[in-house]
Amino acid sequence: MKRTFFAAFVAFFLPAFAAAQAPTPDSPIFKSAPQAGCEGCGVVRSVKRVEKPQRITPQERESTAGFVAQVPLGGDKPVVGSAADTRDQLKPPVVSWEVVVRLDDGRYQLVVQEDAGSLREGDKVRIERGRVVPREK
Repeated sequence: MKRTFFAAFVAFFLPAFAAAQAPTPDSPIFKSAPQAGCEGCGVVRSVKRVEKPQRITPQERESTAGFVAQVPLGGDKPVVGSAADTRDQLKPPVVSWEVVVRLDDGRYQLVVQEDAGSLREGDKVRIERGRVVPREK
């Protein structure tokens, strides 16, 4: 008896409930994000400097290296090692910049570039050919 009542209840009310819950074309579900007038335009959310050590090429690794002794004049402890170790320490790191942009359509985009220029958080910018540039006023 309970099973028959439940089946009749589901058969009668489920289609009515589904019809009542179906979204209309006017509902927010069907509306897309607002279309921005400028594609790739947005606001800078963060600018971060990233340093990576330079890689040693196989030619540099296989090069002959001599003995090096370094005696600082300031009274610090002398350093002894190979020329290859000294050369590796002198290589400057590779610097790049990670810029996070919140686009006008609400998405976020991370752009990695060699120079940040004068970009600051809150600047209005545009992404052109993989670079973040200030938006023309």
